[in-house]
Amino acid sequence: MHVLYGELARYYDKFYWWKDYSKEVDFVIELFNHYRVNVHDILEVACGTGSHTKLLASRGFRVTGLDINGEMLRVAEEKVGRRARLVKGDMRDLGAAVPEESYDAVLCLFSSICYNRTFGELTKSVRGMRMSARPGGLVVFDTHFLRRTFLDGYRGEDIFDDGNIMGARLSVSKRRGHQGEISFNYLIYDKPRTVLLRNDVHHFGLFDRDELARCMRASGLEKVQVFREWAFEKTSPGGFKDFIFVGRRPP
Repeated sequence: MHVLYGELARYYDKFYWWKDYSKEVDFVIELFNHYRVNVHDILEVACGTGSHTKLLASRGFRVTGLDINGEMLRVAEEKVGRRARLVKGDMRDLGAAVPEESYDAVLCLFSSICYNRTFGELTKSVRGMRMSARPGGLVVFDTHFLRRTFLDGYRGEDIFDDGNIMGARLSVSKRRGHQGEISFNYLIYDKPRTVLLRNDVHHFGLFDRDELARCMRASGLEKVQVFREWAFEKTSPGGFKDFIFVGRRPP
């Protein structure tokens, strides 16, 4: 189990203090309007600590958050309380955790779709999301890890200091064929405790943009579109960007 999703789950949001969850939720709601889907019930796959979940619930949606990791769900429960339903489950086997055809929109955000390491796993997950959506409902996922843009040998650092807790995380990225690997090392000072953890290795499936869109169509979704950087207007090509994939289950 990845330490940031287990032992360090309570520090997860601190490392991602910079992420604009509100912007992403605003764009997702714009997608509902763009596709003219009347959304009430949302399934958020791989909801993590519930940052998107909390915002969606505050906008009046009925949200079910699903994650494979119990520690992440415990943090999410502290954050969202009774404003959303939280369920433990695997995106590759959604039918075992949530009822089919029960949601107006199914979301999988923050590049979580990339934890499908093979095209077979990806297909299982996307088909499960399509089956979870009601006829006419939407499936939305995003990624910033594409095969052609994944940076082999990239070295990064993330630092936070909220006045009480300080933390640093170093990362190194490697390309492994059609998969990506990122190794993290952590140093956290949470008085009086100091935590040092090495070699938290994450593996990702690396897919082409067209391959992801083709998987959506082959899984029974229509009107598939791809957006960049949480906006409808075109952005400049290249660079390290988020790509948002959207498809509709036929009515």
